[in-house]
Amino acid sequence: MAVYTATEKDTKKLFVYGSLMDGFFNYKKSLEGKVTFRAAGKVQGLLYHQDNKGYPAIVPGEGWVKGELLEVDDYEKIITICDEIERYTSPGHPDNEYERRVSTVELENGETCFAQVYWYARNDLESDENPATPIPSGDWRDHMGK
Repeated sequence: MAVYTATEKDTKKLFVYGSLMDGFFNYKKSLEGKVTFRAAGKVQGLLYHQDNKGYPAIVPGEGWVKGELLEVDDYEKIITICDEIERYTSPGHPDNEYERRVSTVELENGETCFAQVYWYARNDLESDENPATPIPSGDWRDHMGK
């Protein structure tokens, strides 16, 4: 049985809200068959669909972003694969597309825990170079019609 009272130091949980969710293309590449626990949850932030890239971005904000809290087999191997997919090198690296940070996740039952979350690290959302559509519902799965 999963324990949800993880401390910030115990961050071997992953919260996904886009292409790493079950049924999407990066899930199949990295997580399929390796998830030992999954629960619906949400993090506080704003969600965008990057129109030319075909995947979402989350930034800090007052809304809620829906997704999945995951526990996986061989966490160290999986997080390395996910870092590559999300173009995350190391904290604050200028080449990062996403920054992986420990964040608070609220589960459907109201409990909270800490998990690794990939936050968009660039300042180009809704620019000419990176047109992006806000998703007020915070639900990329719904936005994509899945």
